[in-house]
Amino acid sequence: MVATLALATALVVGACSSPAEDNGGATAPAPEAGAIPVTIEHQYGSTTIDEPVTRVAAMGVGDADTLLALGVQPTTIAPFADPTQRVTPWNAELLGDNQPVILPNVSAEFGAMIPKTLATDPQLITAVGAAPDRAQYDKLTAAVPTIVRPANYPDWQVPWDVQATEIGKAVGQPKAVADKIAQVKAQLASIRTDHPEFAGKTAVAVTRSADGSISVYGAGDGRGQTLIDYGLAFPESLKSTITSGFYGTLSPENVSMLDAADIVVAIDWQGSNAKLQSDAAWNRQPFVTGKRVVYLDQQVGSAMSVPTVLTIPWVASQAVEPIATAATEVR
Repeated sequence: MVATLALATALVVGACSSPAEDNGGATAPAPEAGAIPVTIEHQYGSTTIDEPVTRVAAMGVGDADTLLALGVQPTTIAPFADPTQRVTPWNAELLGDNQPVILPNVSAEFGAMIPKTLATDPQLITAVGAAPDRAQYDKLTAAVPTIVRPANYPDWQVPWDVQATEIGKAVGQPKAVADKIAQVKAQLASIRTDHPEFAGKTAVAVTRSADGSISVYGAGDGRGQTLIDYGLAFPESLKSTITSGFYGTLSPENVSMLDAADIVVAIDWQGSNAKLQSDAAWNRQPFVTGKRVVYLDQQVGSAMSVPTVLTIPWVASQAVEPIATAATEVR
């Protein structure tokens, strides 16, 4: 199916006025020369954008970060973990006073978010960081041109640079988004260069669950990928614990398996790190007594879980030095 955007100039310039949350201030820079029209291929066919857009709704998790980085103020935003969170440490400066409509929990309630999204009168919808089914996509694209994930990636497993590239092309900013991606990759390369102590070492990201078990995030998860991007490796002996695609679970009695990692990164979720730090069995583990454990707060963990052109630099500012300190304790 091919969706086409061909809007009159009056529609591009004039948007309907706003209740408090509909972001009547949605804006976008002029497209780069020759960037529009453009056709985006994706899992459900292709979408053609024929005219510049100023009102873009971000239905995918992380999609709004790319838009903001490119100077596009979205009409909607899909929070990472906290369903009420519009403003974050990594987007606050770019978002400014704008108030895009919050789309809570698009992973489980995507269909319920469609009316809220369409009510913001978008000219383009990005759902690259989401997993709409075909019926949901058809409903969206019948009303507004919509882009979703590329066909060659599974749901929720689109690499951050691919996600950014597709969105950048759709809003007529292919060169600008390529520059943003290159800047982030250069920063990651600098981290690896500046921290030779990471080379040859392993690390694992974990979170304590409410029942006392330990969630282990694999290399396919954003939290695990972050550590790999810093030059650390996922422990070979823990690969068998990853049983659900992105993560696996260790029972409390098997927590000692984590000592296979040189560095253990414990990510907070609703007070889970405090519970770990008061757990006698946890505190007896060699990676704890040997100061090879790093505790990161929930906001950092949420940002790690969705790598974007905005979250990656911010997470690095919070996480690299504590991890480097732990790396010096590896014997």
